[in-house]
Amino acid sequence: MKLSKAVSCLFACALLLAFLILGQPLRAGLYGDPGKDIATGDLNDQDYWWTKYDIMMLDLALKQQQPEGRIAFNLASTQKRLDDLTTKYPKHEELKKWKAHVDDVVSKIDPNAPRGTYFKVGMPWEESNFAQLWVNFHYAQTLIAANDYEQAYSMLTNVMQNYDIMLKPDRMKDYPEDLRKWVTDNKPEADRMMALCKEKLHQK
Repeated sequence: MKLSKAVSCLFACALLLAFLILGQPLRAGLYGDPGKDIATGDLNDQDYWWTKYDIMMLDLALKQQQPEGRIAFNLASTQKRLDDLTTKYPKHEELKKWKAHVDDVVSKIDPNAPRGTYFKVGMPWEESNFAQLWVNFHYAQTLIAANDYEQAYSMLTNVMQNYDIMLKPDRMKDYPEDLRKWVTDNKPEADRMMALCKEKLHQK
């Protein structure tokens, strides 16, 4: 009998706790939740830029007919980011299209395709120096547009470190021409953004 009363008491406490938690009104904070109303355009969010990079690489991988198991391996993290981003920015049309595209590709991949088979030459999806340069370059642009020069400076420091690697002779010899051109053509813009951040932060 004592055990039955104890169980009943614990159940009642659990119900009360659930009511107290679930009964609280959802609050978006002092300044609301601006992300929920953004429907178009690039986002000042690093996960957005990592996802955009993945979509660019996915389309290249499909064009090159890269191993489907490795595509699935890389899209696992992309799907997770897209789940988070579409929750954070529920009205954003580009994110919805990306999610539908990724889900469609994943649904067609052979579940038995080996995930350990690496990409063929000419696919830089997993090359960290190129990926970080591309993502952080674009993220720095949105940070500067938002006047967040300190965070932009941090991103551009990484960009410059990766430029030192990417511009070495023959480093990109197997890359598609348009990707090689993007890296070289955007070095002056990276320099300009870094100089602007240093000026704003009063750094030499």
